[in-house]
Amino acid sequence: MIEWFVVAFISMPNTNSLEIKHLQKSFSSKVQCVKYMKDTPGIINDIMKMNPTNTGMYFQCLDTNEVARYKIKQQAI
Repeated sequence: MIEWFVVAFISMPNTNSLEIKHLQKSFSSKVQCVKYMKDTPGIINDIMKMNPTNTGMYFQCLDTNEVARYKIKQQAI
C-alpha cells in the first residue's frame, strides 16, 4: 500500500543545499495529503522552530517510493 507524506524542502543559509524532512503522519491518498497541507498552516511554524535560520521552504506531497529516493540521495551526498 502506498502512503503519502508531507515533505518539507528547506533552504539553509550560506549553502547550496536543501534539508529534506517529512512529517511522520501519513495519508492514504495524495488528495488527503494536499488537504492536510491546506488545512494546517501550522506546519510552517513547526519548520521555523526546527530550523529558525532557514532562508526558504516549500512543501510537497510525496509517496513512499519518492520519499525513499530522496533519503538515498540525501545520504549519498
